[in-house]
Amino acid sequence: MQQKKSTYIFSGKAKDVYECSIDTLLFEFTDRVTAFDGKKKSEYQEKGEITCKLAEYWFKVLDHNGIPTHYIECPTSTSMIVKRLDIIPVEVIWRNYVAGSLLRRYEVGDTVLPEGAEPIEGSAIPDGMIEFTTKFEAVDRPINIDEIISNGWLNKEEIETITNITKKINEILGQELANSNIILADFKVEYGRTSSGEIILADEVGTPDGCRFWKMEEFEKGVIKSLDKDVFRKSTGDLSLAYREIFNKIQKTNI
Repeated sequence: MQQKKSTYIFSGKAKDVYECSIDTLLFEFTDRVTAFDGKKKSEYQEKGEITCKLAEYWFKVLDHNGIPTHYIECPTSTSMIVKRLDIIPVEVIWRNYVAGSLLRRYEVGDTVLPEGAEPIEGSAIPDGMIEFTTKFEAVDRPINIDEIISNGWLNKEEIETITNITKKINEILGQELANSNIILADFKVEYGRTSSGEIILADEVGTPDGCRFWKMEEFEKGVIKSLDKDVFRKSTGDLSLAYREIFNKIQKTNI
């Protein structure tokens, strides 16, 4: 059914947000894409539709596996109705391989790599690792558990809960993607609290905007072939084609 948009609230990097009711919001997934904290911008045809449908797909998969999310329904191919949450101002990143900001921070001496990981893109991180960054600051920055607790964003038990949920998400997505010959290098997620205080998965999950997807057959040959926003970041191809390919590999169908 067609859902009438209500009050416009704000626009994020890739979504416009509307208020449907006191308890629900509507996300409109757009064709916008940004990188480097908004310094690089563009639009790509079908991007909004692909990211919306992938987010819906993964929310349903996770719900089936017992992970609570804010997803309610998708009334159109680019819109999603979700529960209204109190968003926790912490982004969560799960890494299975060395890439992106982790490698850049290591190269300038701002972090150390987990034991067993090498300082090259594509090096496996034994057992994976979790990182936390700020969300509502002008530029996201890595934060540690002590800062999260001291700011009152989460307590120790809540951090443990989020860590366990994120690890389970990694296992679920990683296994299904592997069945489609895709490596899940890393991904980021957000969480929020319901009116009763329960912490549940928010925003979106499993899209090429928030994940690094690598083609397994190329990786096994020593080549990293991205099917995600790195294509735009690094100007290595047509983002529309990359997003369409990952969509088809995951859903085994065309829109």
